[in-house]
Amino acid sequence: MNVEHKLFDFTTPSSFNKTDADNWKEVSDTVRTPGMSKAIFCLQRTQLFQRGIMFAMINPQPNGAGFAGMTTNMPQHVPADVKGFHLHVRRQGVLKYWKVSLKLNSVQYEYESKFALKENQFEDIFLPLSDFVALFRGAVVPDAPPLDITSIDGIGLQTFGGVYDEFKQAGTGSLEIDFISLYS
Repeated sequence: MNVEHKLFDFTTPSSFNKTDADNWKEVSDTVRTPGMSKAIFCLQRTQLFQRGIMFAMINPQPNGAGFAGMTTNMPQHVPADVKGFHLHVRRQGVLKYWKVSLKLNSVQYEYESKFALKENQFEDIFLPLSDFVALFRGAVVPDAPPLDITSIDGIGLQTFGGVYDEFKQAGTGSLEIDFISLYS
């Protein structure tokens, strides 16, 4: 890892404010009739620090189908030499599994990379672009082309029930976020 460029620095009002937070929109399973999950994004601001927080509740279907997330537009063009994403985050609550989703306007599916977090400790998560998989409603899109990082329009954070995974999760949790960076 040679160069890092912060996409979102949630730690100071000059780099991320309430207007920026309002640009994060919910994308949860309530877009479907049986959906019952929920996510919100807000700023936690104290006299000592500031960070972004995504609160989520996964209320899955019996098969594990369920998701709760937030999405926003990419703040800038992504250079072709990017190797991956770096997040400095902490989880609290029972939701252990999270993912970054990348949206391209030209296709219905998203490219996603999942990760597990320990509880109550900040972690540096590195997600190489090679780990991102094309998914549609949680299922792999086998004939999708490789991710073209320069075509990304949006980025999202999600937690999920695990319908196609070896694990299932339900309940509430939060993802505290200091920053999301690109690395090359």
